[in-house]
Amino acid sequence: MLDKIKSHLIEIFACMFFLLFIFWSIGYFANALFNTKFDLQSCWGGIAALGGSGTLAAVKYIYDSKYNSTEGDKIQ
Repeated sequence: MLDKIKSHLIEIFACMFFLLFIFWSIGYFANALFNTKFDLQSCWGGIAALGGSGTLAAVKYIYDSKYNSTEGDKIQ
């Protein structure tokens, strides 16, 4: 299970950013069209949490171990 997550981590984070963008867009247009008072600053907090240095380090490690190693020499 963890190997599948590790091999698809970049795609998981890309989907998280896409979902965050969708939710932010819905909130932005709801504020404009229906005056809902959605706090758009909360989405920037989500981007900061997803884009933290730990996430970037994990993505770099997985990308490097997947694409920059010869087959059979990969670190488990």
